[in-house]
Amino acid sequence: MKTSTSAKNEVKNLPKWALIKELFAGRQWRVIKALFFVTLKAAPVWLIPIITARIIDLGHDDIANLKQLAIYVAIAILLYLQNIPSAIWYMSNLVHFTRGIGQDLRIRICEQLQALSLYYHRRSSVGSLHSKAIRDIEILETLPRLAIEQGYSFILGITISSIAIFIRKPEALLFFFLTVPICAVVSSLFKRRMSNSVNEYRKSLEGMSTHLNEMVTMMPITRAHGLEQKQLQSMESGIRGVFQRGVHFDKLTAVFAAVSWVVMGVMQMLFLGGSMYACFQRQITVGDVVMFNAFFITLSNTLANLLTFVPQLLQSRESLESVIEILNAPDLEKNSGKGIYQELHGDFKLDNVSFSFPESDRAAIKNLTLHIPAGTSLAIAGPSGSGKSTLLSLLIGFAHPEEGNIILDGKDMKNMDLRSYRQHVGIVTQDPVFFSGSVRENISYGNDEVSDAQVAQALEQAHANEFVQALPEGLDTRLGINGIRLSGGQMQRLAIARAIIRDPKVLILDEATSALDSISEVHVQKAIDNVMKNRTTFMVAHRISTIKNADRIAILENGGLVNCESPKELLKTDNFYSQSVKNSKL
Repeated sequence: MKTSTSAKNEVKNLPKWALIKELFAGRQWRVIKALFFVTLKAAPVWLIPIITARIIDLGHDDIANLKQLAIYVAIAILLYLQNIPSAIWYMSNLVHFTRGIGQDLRIRICEQLQALSLYYHRRSSVGSLHSKAIRDIEILETLPRLAIEQGYSFILGITISSIAIFIRKPEALLFFFLTVPICAVVSSLFKRRMSNSVNEYRKSLEGMSTHLNEMVTMMPITRAHGLEQKQLQSMESGIRGVFQRGVHFDKLTAVFAAVSWVVMGVMQMLFLGGSMYACFQRQITVGDVVMFNAFFITLSNTLANLLTFVPQLLQSRESLESVIEILNAPDLEKNSGKGIYQELHGDFKLDNVSFSFPESDRAAIKNLTLHIPAGTSLAIAGPSGSGKSTLLSLLIGFAHPEEGNIILDGKDMKNMDLRSYRQHVGIVTQDPVFFSGSVRENISYGNDEVSDAQVAQALEQAHANEFVQALPEGLDTRLGINGIRLSGGQMQRLAIARAIIRDPKVLILDEATSALDSISEVHVQKAIDNVMKNRTTFMVAHRISTIKNADRIAILENGGLVNCESPKELLKTDNFYSQSVKNSKL
């Protein structure tokens, strides 16, 4: 089996602004070109008022004025015509920039999710993670466009307007700029309330997504116990919560927009009155009045749009915090830069290993010392809560000892790249997981070079070939999410075939035959016995038939090892295994 020795570095934890800087890296020219073309695109908005003012002030119908009129009209037409290619080139550069950021963020989230420990995933809601990877990044993708079209356009407009007004009437700038602090005051009055409102709205959306995912997952149990109405009531409560918070946020945004619009309208009329008074005093021309007010109307509209951009900016900030929440999650499995298992023999030595879950003050595994030579099989037995599954997690590397060491082939596992180790591991769990692809794709998962003959051989060994051939499209039959088209026993046998096809050096069997009927169990147990040969095998099972052929059985109680001998030796004394054998014969 091939082992990849190349591995990407884990996603680094970065401060917010460092992450933004990193996302911009390599895309600066896209931004510069987008700004250049949006400037050309917006040129008619800010230059046409100047041209209009000059046309109004041309005066008498003489040859010189007619020539100037023709020039002004031609310039205006060119300004309008260039808007089309400028808009296309602007959008082309902008979407490559924004969609590129979204692409990178989604890739980074996927990399981070792959690097985060399984305990992080067990604590986290699938729905919440979906929301962060899809909705939050989609909001972030719109931010650069809004920033350019609202923020940059406002800066561009106020610059051009200020220059034109300063040339004609410098005193008018005082009133012109008075609108900015007034709008800042309006924004500050609403900012905190809108920030809190958008935060509550985002969390309620994540909660609803979580509840929806749980509802779909629990559907068989819900139907089996007739709890549809209760589940609906719970879901409806979450949906109403999203509705109420969404309505509150939308109303707050509407009030903010209305207040902003009224303020800008009042300022506009005051500015128009002042301009006309200056015209009456012959300080400026009629064309200047038209130009000033065209600038002010356009600028006030831009400023109003900029104010309405505030709620969107707050949403984007919340989404950025949400994404960074994943990217900065500390619960990483750190592999990069560590040693690689080029090949594996499977010799395990556990030296005084102890482990406790973060939420528990009781050790799940304590002071466990054990040697499992390469190619031997070890069954792990004990009552519920004795630490069997935790020990498997430690052996796979999903959990790491708090005390002691696990030595694999003479190398401490904490110093090794566990991804290279797991490429030599085959795992069959109590609840096998499948994706919605075909039987072939599920069995050969992670290895595109597997032939149909190898797949068929694995199916035969797992006693699954007969029912697979009976499926509508054989190996090409799509299973549906989580193998919904299969029975429990069929799913378990396919999971065993998936483990067999990897030709693993280490085999992990966690209740691998629990879903099989007695007839299938006999055939699958023979396959397991064959596949265990010359492989280091760890198995957890309640069925005596599954573990009776193990080389040794380790008996755990309260996280500690109380016995570890061959099945034959254990039957000579009173212990958990011998009692289980006795009870199975009753």
